[in-house]
Amino acid sequence: MNKSLTMKELASKIREKKSTLIFCHRNPDPDTLGSAFALKEILKHLGIAVNVCCADKPNAKFSFITGEDLLNEIKIDEYERAIAIDVGSSKQLGDFSCYADKISLIIDHHEMSERFADYYEDFAPASAMIVYELALELGILDSLGERFFSCVYAGLSGDTGCFKYSNTNKRAHLIAADLVTRGIDFAKINNIIFDSKSIGEVSAIRMAYENVELLLDGRLAILLVTNEMKSKYGITDDDIGDIVNTIRQIQGTLIAVSIKEAGSEGRFSISSRANADIDVSALCAELGGGGHPRASGATLYASSPSEALDTIRTLFSKGVLGYGK
Repeated sequence: MNKSLTMKELASKIREKKSTLIFCHRNPDPDTLGSAFALKEILKHLGIAVNVCCADKPNAKFSFITGEDLLNEIKIDEYERAIAIDVGSSKQLGDFSCYADKISLIIDHHEMSERFADYYEDFAPASAMIVYELALELGILDSLGERFFSCVYAGLSGDTGCFKYSNTNKRAHLIAADLVTRGIDFAKINNIIFDSKSIGEVSAIRMAYENVELLLDGRLAILLVTNEMKSKYGITDDDIGDIVNTIRQIQGTLIAVSIKEAGSEGRFSISSRANADIDVSALCAELGGGGHPRASGATLYASSPSEALDTIRTLFSKGVLGYGK
C-alpha cells in the first residue's frame, strides 16, 4: 500500500540528491505547469538535476511558465526518480501513463486521487500552494528567485479562477499577497491566463455559442466539438482548451460539459464545471476520470460523436436532477 507523507517527510524526500523527472497531467493547465516548474526551481536550488515533461503540448500562451524546457519525449531510465504533480490518476498522464509504475512520489491537491505511488496530499486550492509550503518547510523560500514565485502565482490564480472560484480560501489570498510583495507581474500573468485570446480562441467562442445544447431548462449545457467542426471553424485543440468555461457562463446553468473529439480513434476529452454544489468529480469518476468537486475531467471512448454525446447527456443529467434532493 502506498504511503501518505507528512510535509516534513516530503521535504526529506525532495532533498535526496537524485536526478528527477517531473510529470504534468495531460491537457496541461497553469496549475500543473506552474507547480511543476516551481518544483523544478526548488530542485535546481538544491543542486539536483531535473526536467519537466508532459504527454501533451500546452497552449502556446503558457510559454511564460515553461519557456523551452518542457519535454514531450522522454527516456525515463535516464533519471533516478520520477515525481507526478497535480496528477489525480495514472490515466491523467495521457500517453505517458505507461510510466506510472516508475513514479515514486505524487504531490497532489485533488480530493479524488488514485494514489498510485507514495503521496503528499493536501486539498488546497492549487498544487502550486503545496510547492510554496514545501519551500517554506525546506527553509529556502527567501532564497528562490522571481521565476519560482511567478510559477506559483500562475498555478494558484489558474486553479482559483483568479480567486473567484469557491475553492479560494484565506491561505490562498495570503500566499498571493506574499507573491505580489515579492515583485511578480501578477497583472501580466492574469492577463495571459484569462484575458488574452487568439483569433482562433475568439472563433472557438463563436462556435460554442452557435452549437451549445441546453438541457433540463438550461440547467445543463453541453458542447460537442468534433474534428469536422474544428475544420469548419478553423480552430485547433489549443483554441478550445478552455471552452467549457465559456458555456458555464450561461445564466441558469448548473453544470457545463465540453466533449472534444481527440484524434480519429474514438477518444473524447471531457471537461466539466459546476456552478452549484454538485460534485462533477464523482460523475467523471464513472468514466475513470476525476478532479475537483466543481471542476473535473475524463477521457471517454465511443464509436461515434453521437454516442459520446448520449453518454454525457445521461451521466450529467443525473447530477442536475439530483441537485437539491
